[in-house]
Amino acid sequence: MRGMIATYRWICCQLATLMVATGLLSAAVAGQGLIYSVQRDDGPPSFLVGTMHSEDQRVIGLLAQFSPLIEQVDVVVVELVPDAVTMLAVSAAALLPLDQSLSGMVGSDRFEALVRVAAPLGLPAEMLDRMKPWAAAVTLGMPNPKTGRFLDMEIYLRALERKKTVLGLETAAEQLAVFDRLSADAQLLLLDAMVKNADELPKQLEELTAVYLQGDLALIQQVARSQYKDMPEQITRWFDEQLLDRRNAHMLARVEELLENDRLLVAVGAMHLAGETGLVAGLERLGYRVEPWP
Repeated sequence: MRGMIATYRWICCQLATLMVATGLLSAAVAGQGLIYSVQRDDGPPSFLVGTMHSEDQRVIGLLAQFSPLIEQVDVVVVELVPDAVTMLAVSAAALLPLDQSLSGMVGSDRFEALVRVAAPLGLPAEMLDRMKPWAAAVTLGMPNPKTGRFLDMEIYLRALERKKTVLGLETAAEQLAVFDRLSADAQLLLLDAMVKNADELPKQLEELTAVYLQGDLALIQQVARSQYKDMPEQITRWFDEQLLDRRNAHMLARVEELLENDRLLVAVGAMHLAGETGLVAGLERLGYRVEPWP
């Protein structure tokens, strides 16, 4: 279960402090990076970059490969523009109404189990009790952020330094709607599974980060899917249909529109690039040549 949540951190950009993760790495050096050129004619290419939403310095080290591309484009496109207004909106949306509590929703035994496994992460019971079930599950599925300067944020800041226009493929409301479409029962399934499998996170994060650093998109997809294949069918269907396929279609339409007028660098979670519904295959169907760079 926790592997699925770790995987989602590649997909969903910076859901405030809830969605910032530190990868645990088995690789000894910085990785190759996932960079594709995108061209339709013989003009200069745009670029598609697969990110990992991690603040580990070996992941951040990939910025050295991405930064020169920022200089070559007109517009930098990220999943969600991580400005203060967006962060506040996301944080607020993760909280229950004032007249509700998580302990009241799940019962004392389940809540006490959650508090026990969350204690090593520095998450007090009072904080957990204010969270929606999905938010508690996501928070439980990641280490505490240390700097907040994850790879996507660094790309965003580097683009601002270079006076580039920065656009988001999604709004905070669009991203949060993914969780709102998860039923109350399914949110509780998600939370229960996270509590039950709390000790598996370090190993699965290490696996995911290691394959990300290899720069092999097919292997990333293979490892990610192997880590959530045994989840309840309701959760895996939501993951595939809502977190991936539906959002990929929206992102593809937006990228297509932007490519009509500008040279882009599009930086999104690596899993958005993979598979038949991913951006690589989608852009190829639209008639673009999408090739590894350089």
